[in-house]
This record gives sequence, structure tokens and C-alpha cells, in this order.
Amino acid sequence: MDDDSRNLSDVSMKGVPACARCHMLVARYAPQVVASSATYHRECYEAWYFGRAGKRPQLVAGTDGKRHCYRVRGGPDAREPRAA
Repeated sequence: MDDDSRNLSDVSMKGVPACARCHMLVARYAPQVVASSATYHRECYEAWYFGRAGKRPQLVAGTDGKRHCYRVRGGPDAREPRAA
């Protein structure tokens, strides 16, 4: 099957986490922040953090071939946002 004939409905989104801030599905290779409690779009997490702390969060790039996943660097400002 070539790429042009695939419909969006053919792509399985089963088991894909929803962003804890905006509640939209987080695409497989989209930049995302994986925190201890949930998964967030990177933009959602950075917007929440910047609004709270006035600076961008310190994120650590993922390992094991997961370049699109980031985790929060530990510290007193590393608290996670609450679901909206």
C-alpha cells in the first residue's frame, strides 16, 4: 500500500496518551514531555511553566532512541502542571 492511498482512519491511535493539559492526543513522534504523572505536548508544558516561573523549563532529551521525548530536570521548579 503506497502512502497516497492511506487514510487517516487507517492509522491506529489505540494506546496513544492524551496531553494532560489540552487533552488532545500526543502524536507518536511529536515533541513531548514525559513526566512522572502524565505526558504533555512540549509546547503545553513550556507554556504552563513559563507562565508560572517566567522562564523556560530545563528539559533533558530522551535516551534509547527517543529523541522526541523529554523529561523534566529535577529541582525545586520541576513541579508538574495540574490537569486543566
